[in-house]
Amino acid sequence: MVSSQRGAEREYRHDNLRSGLKTDTRLDGVMPHLGVGWIAWDSGFRGSGLRVGDRIVAVDGEPIVTPPDMPTRQRTGPCLIGQHAENQTWVRQGRKEGDLVRLRVLRRRAPGDGWETLELSGTLLHERLWSLGETTTRILGPGGPEQLGRDGFDESWSGWVDKRVFEWERLLDGTFGIWRTARGTRMELANHLAHKARVDYLVEHFPGPLATAMRDDWEHVRACLEGERVSLPEGALDFRSRGEEQVKAIGLRATAAWKALLESRASETLGAFPVVDPFRGDRSVVTGKLVALPQVSQRDWIVDMGNAYLAWNQSGAWVFCPVNTPAMARVFAAMYRYQRRVSPSIRVDITLLGRILPDPRLLAGSGRTAAGLEVEPIAALIGGAVCVDVTDTREGGPFFAGEESLRQETSGPLADDAGPREVLEAMIAAVKRGDQETWNSLFADWRAVPDEQRPIYYPVYTWNGRDSEWVRSRRLLLDKVLDARVHWCGDARTVIRGDEAPGLPRIEQVELEVDHVGLFEGQTRTFNSVEVHRRWELQRRAGGPWRITSQQSL
Repeated sequence: MVSSQRGAEREYRHDNLRSGLKTDTRLDGVMPHLGVGWIAWDSGFRGSGLRVGDRIVAVDGEPIVTPPDMPTRQRTGPCLIGQHAENQTWVRQGRKEGDLVRLRVLRRRAPGDGWETLELSGTLLHERLWSLGETTTRILGPGGPEQLGRDGFDESWSGWVDKRVFEWERLLDGTFGIWRTARGTRMELANHLAHKARVDYLVEHFPGPLATAMRDDWEHVRACLEGERVSLPEGALDFRSRGEEQVKAIGLRATAAWKALLESRASETLGAFPVVDPFRGDRSVVTGKLVALPQVSQRDWIVDMGNAYLAWNQSGAWVFCPVNTPAMARVFAAMYRYQRRVSPSIRVDITLLGRILPDPRLLAGSGRTAAGLEVEPIAALIGGAVCVDVTDTREGGPFFAGEESLRQETSGPLADDAGPREVLEAMIAAVKRGDQETWNSLFADWRAVPDEQRPIYYPVYTWNGRDSEWVRSRRLLLDKVLDARVHWCGDARTVIRGDEAPGLPRIEQVELEVDHVGLFEGQTRTFNSVEVHRRWELQRRAGGPWRITSQQSL
């Protein structure tokens, strides 16, 4: 170690050479590379044009390759640039401080398609430490604050800097890393802005390379989290207006149909809530009669031995309707169709017209014990929007009121030679139109899982969660997401050649990223959160049409 005095500061230079990079080894797959995770404030690559999220594919002309076996991986991996033992490589090569290291990197051409190849270079530097004069008090860089100092803040400077780097390296990752996906950009932005005062203090009181780098990184992260400002074209939200009009029209039909049902059954319906002792009273006076039961929400349900019951109580008398029955299944089937075809958002508040059954029911669940009469549903009104006549025996029924009047807008089938970007854009457009048929057709009906040793391929595959993800996609576009746009489309690559095993087709795969647009403080900006999916994969089989293989909502 060599030390030198600079005014009131002393610099200690270690023998270790370092690039100042932090990289993630991604050595498997078609394109082995090192992902740039962070560039230290004192790195010789600061100002070189290198960015967090870039992919290093060659160092000084030597390509990054997949190690042939595990022992080789364990021996050579830690010595790659940006890894903890990279100094061993520089020593073996006879490098010295100031030597240039040339990198070939791939960077997303975003917004756009594919990758661009860049040749960048930076210098190797010795690892350095700094202290105040002859003391052992460590400082963070020339002109920097004391490592353990606080200057009135709630944690030391070294701890604060380490935490910010830990957060920022994930937030600046071009793939939208785990933090950004898990917590969401708006929550992260609020947390990020809370550190502005300390960044400003650092710049004002400790000017130097550390303060400059921290300020620049803070600004970069802020811009990233704020999202790109987007101008929506005129008519971009017309699909929402059409949806609202349809919800209103179906709601009016539901109200009218419910009123007509009650009037048509008035002669069979009790005029008041049946107050009868379910075990000692005379149940015959109410058995077989209809009763109109007021709206009940899910929080009023009773769960007994794993079975759910709608429950009504008046003057100490109880009436129950079991949820897990064929009749209620028909009611909920109609509600699910409403969610898919009209609006994904509906309150599961149920008003019921039921027929009283002869046998009583005793329930003990949800923190209470209750005895009462049981009814079977004749008709139901859900959320004031879905009216279902359970006695409707038409094929495909029972239909909710107004269902047969619905007409589906569609764009027709997509051309087989449509590219991945066109397929994903068609999927987004189908969600806006409420066109589930087209949406379904854009997802793959096969499943292929690439693996160098043993690829997995199912020629026929059923996605069981398709309907629920469709409803979730519709809910997003009618609520938090104003628009969704394909931001980037990668290069197609072959992931299964077809000659690995008999019967395997050739499978190509491509990765795309989608920007979601929301409204924040009166501005339309791109954002990310746990509710939306930014990364998508598409595949095509044996040169056929591209289809979406990511089983997820928008």
